[in-house]
Amino acid sequence: MDNKEHMKTIFLLVFLLSGSASSQELPDPLAKEKEGYFKLLATKYVLLPHNGTFLLPIVYNTKPHEDLYSGIKGTMNQKNANFYKKEETEFQISFMIPIQNRIFKSNFDLNVAYTHHAWWQLYNKEYSRPFRETNYMPEIFLRYIDPSTSEFAGIDLMAADIGFVHQSNGQIQIISRSWNRLYGRMFMQGYGFKFIATGWYRIPEKRNEDENRKIQDFMGHGRLEIIKNLGKHTLSLKVPLAARYLSTDLKYSYPWKDNLRWYVSVQSGYGHSLIEYNRYTQRYGAGVVLDSFIDKVIE
Repeated sequence: MDNKEHMKTIFLLVFLLSGSASSQELPDPLAKEKEGYFKLLATKYVLLPHNGTFLLPIVYNTKPHEDLYSGIKGTMNQKNANFYKKEETEFQISFMIPIQNRIFKSNFDLNVAYTHHAWWQLYNKEYSRPFRETNYMPEIFLRYIDPSTSEFAGIDLMAADIGFVHQSNGQIQIISRSWNRLYGRMFMQGYGFKFIATGWYRIPEKRNEDENRKIQDFMGHGRLEIIKNLGKHTLSLKVPLAARYLSTDLKYSYPWKDNLRWYVSVQSGYGHSLIEYNRYTQRYGAGVVLDSFIDKVIE
């Protein structure tokens, strides 16, 4: 992403957040969701949704980067077979656990969270169907839930987080990837959309220990997610903030049964997995996703 695109992004955010403050009643669905969320937080150690839990039985990658696994292939007998096939399975399990409400008598709640994201070569029988890549992401953060009905320039703050996250693929040597970040995150709604804006600071590492020095060129210094509910349909778009290279992550979901939704994923760009953070990928997947807090807030 060049400087002109950065300026467009910044201008859009400033435009949305500028103006005078106003106060009005929240839409009933949102008020009910906030009330229900407060009740859930009153129970310690309950598992709550976090970054999304989904299963994509079939994902098609237009350009697998086979060279990333050249060291592995050299130690196997199947040297002529592709370790990284275009078709694979992808899934994610993500949850948070409330630890302490109103910690130190503040308005913040202490939470821990964990996200497990895996790319599984399920259709690669030549290499015994290996897990090609797995990303592990534990977090600890403070969350503030805005109980008010106030708006600012048409934007309502639903919640805000501040925390620490470690992300790693658990590998060693040339295929090892990891980084640590401090972050701030805001959940907002307005103009018929939901917004999740995240900014982060990468904790510096020693140069000789840094496995991915230019990761922020590709994954940015934050992320903006825009969600739109159209009746029962939910669309979302994620883009990195202040990245040198543009990436997009487009999702679509529709209710299936109980708390499951049909799920379609289209990804283009960089940073969709740690092993490929600096490699361009284009992926198409279909499957199911568990219902989330955002999906249930219908305009």
